[in-house]
Amino acid sequence: MPIISGLTDSLLEKLFHTGLSDKEIAGRFGISVQAVSKRRMKLGLIRKPTSRQVNNWLATRWDIWAPNEGTGHHNAYSGKALKVWLRLRLGDTTLSEAQEELAEQWERRLRERDEILCYEPGSRRGWFYRPRTAEDGQRVIDWPEGLAFPDAAFKRALDLPSQARATEITEQ
Repeated sequence: MPIISGLTDSLLEKLFHTGLSDKEIAGRFGISVQAVSKRRMKLGLIRKPTSRQVNNWLATRWDIWAPNEGTGHHNAYSGKALKVWLRLRLGDTTLSEAQEELAEQWERRLRERDEILCYEPGSRRGWFYRPRTAEDGQRVIDWPEGLAFPDAAFKRALDLPSQARATEITEQ
């Protein structure tokens, strides 16, 4: 059901999953934050702090394409798998069994193929894999030299854990 502002349920859901805050969504459509929050809650879209943290961290590296209409890169398998894997690494207890399995499969793929995930916003496919180099170390995504990490926890989370280590990052 459309909201008078032009913000449909499907569009609200898409913007929510790209990591936009209620305030950002409200600003785009000229409506109150409370209106967005109320509609989001009716749709069962609950804000999860770890998910929001992952989206914010990734935004320091990439501006992931998410158009108002149609499917963007934010919804592609590789982008979803990366986000879920990072949430698992950070100890997010709200993940479903299916999400945990997705994260584990994605990690196995990276290990077996010795690859890292890259993103090219201008391309049609967006996400792609390339062979891991010595400069990549154990990192799961490409990270340009000279670009600062948002914090140490994110930097640690981006590294494949040793095979013997649990998948969660412990507070250090």
